[in-house]
Amino acid sequence: MMGIAIFSYVLTASVVAVYFMSYAPLTNRLITLFFISTLAGCASVAPPEEKPQQQQQVIEPVECTPPQPIEPVVKELPPPIPVPVCPRPKPQKCPVCPAVIVANKPVLGEYELVNLEPPGFDYLARIDTGATSTSIHASEIIRFERDGQKWVRFQLENPTNKEPVILERKLVRKIRIKQAETGQDRRLVVMMTLRIGGIIKSVEVSLTDRSHLEYPVLIGRNFLLDAAVVDVSLRRNAD
Repeated sequence: MMGIAIFSYVLTASVVAVYFMSYAPLTNRLITLFFISTLAGCASVAPPEEKPQQQQQVIEPVECTPPQPIEPVVKELPPPIPVPVCPRPKPQKCPVCPAVIVANKPVLGEYELVNLEPPGFDYLARIDTGATSTSIHASEIIRFERDGQKWVRFQLENPTNKEPVILERKLVRKIRIKQAETGQDRRLVVMMTLRIGGIIKSVEVSLTDRSHLEYPVLIGRNFLLDAAVVDVSLRRNAD
């Protein structure tokens, strides 16, 4: 479009110039001719080609996918190696040695298990070579007469169930025992049959209160005489 306009403009100028040269002097003619040549050169110059406008590229937003959560990697540990546990040693039963015999007599320890017959109770008794007589713990001691004879009713404790048991024995005699704490102590004496191991003897036993002592029965020399030998380093040697 621009080239057509320039061409029209040159053509019009040429017509005007021809008309002007017909009537103008020589000098003016030359000027007019130079002007026409210049316009012709401008007309011959091709207008620059218009470059097509580059279309702007529209960048559409790209939706980014949200990042996937990363699952933690769990490593399975190998199972623990079981530690061998040694079994507990089984308690071994100590062999029961037979009672030691010295000079054809059994040896008793510091304390032994004594059986009272009857009623067949087992008591833990202390063996005391310094005591003259044997004694047993008794309570509720009462004297009474039966057929003109003196008897004693007393109470013992059943070692199995701790229940009281009432016994009656004929009174043998009364004795006095000297004690450092209480002075003289009067006791009633009865006959009882006692068994320690293989030794069975019927001896006089004094009835007294031994609730404050560890052993309910005290075995004295009247049971041990000509029957046993005592070794205080032993414990329940006659079992």
